[in-house]
Amino acid sequence: MRPEEIQEVVLMWRRSRDDTQPWLEARMSYQPADDLAFFRNVIARECEVWVAVAGEALLGLLALREGFVEQLYVEPSAQRTGVGRALLERAKTRSPAGLELYTHQKNHRARAFYERFGFRAVAFGVSASPECEPDVRYAWLPE
Repeated sequence: MRPEEIQEVVLMWRRSRDDTQPWLEARMSYQPADDLAFFRNVIARECEVWVAVAGEALLGLLALREGFVEQLYVEPSAQRTGVGRALLERAKTRSPAGLELYTHQKNHRARAFYERFGFRAVAFGVSASPECEPDVRYAWLPE
């Protein structure tokens, strides 16, 4: 991700979150300024951030930190087109010894996606405050 792309990336990130976990986004009621500040001050500083683009269109993002997928989101209109798979393959290339991630237990689409690409559920719990949402930790190890 280039610094000048951050606002567009954050808007796509929000659209995807609204699409994949509307129950949580409604409850948390984050504002656009909150999203931008969190992405700029935490995700962009602590993670490698990769974006998927086609021409001028931003299609997805991957935020990776030391073998941990912090964020993987795809533009809703681009889901099921291979964008998520391409980003996940990038993560596997960057972390060949293995990957881990969390997703919400209710996010059945994300869970099916990760399981299709070799991730296995290794723990169930509840995410930290302020979310406090049932989650699942996944791990992928190369064969």
